[in-house]
Amino acid sequence: MLQVTDVETFALAVDARVREFERGVDPARLFGVRIRRGQIVLVPFWSGVAREIPRWLAPPDECVALALDTSGWAAPMDDDPDAPRPSQHPERRRIHHTALVYGDNADDEIGVLTYDDGIPKVMKGAVGDVPVLMFACWNRRRRERPGQ
Repeated sequence: MLQVTDVETFALAVDARVREFERGVDPARLFGVRIRRGQIVLVPFWSGVAREIPRWLAPPDECVALALDTSGWAAPMDDDPDAPRPSQHPERRRIHHTALVYGDNADDEIGVLTYDDGIPKVMKGAVGDVPVLMFACWNRRRRERPGQ
């Protein structure tokens, strides 16, 4: 279980660690987050398309959280159904997002969103298929039992 008193600071530290990894060829990477001697250690264990995280996937042992590394395009949301995709929008911006799930509650999630200006924004309240898949994976973790 996550033993961090300031989850926002933890999320920013995990995001910084994720960004130290060289970009892969897949659009998303899933890491198990461990703490070793006070340091964040990331264990890569899956990559692909975020909305296709396998339903059978379980995190590595001894993780305190999961971190999903993604990036892409963001643009102003228009009510126009014919508006271009974010990657084609004239006001598009690159984004990097690190989403974390931890703990035992459905609201134990936090994300760090960084636009191309480099200023990270910490957010809570994820919705959609990807957080559901992340929580499903997290809930398949092996939990320590008393006496082990």
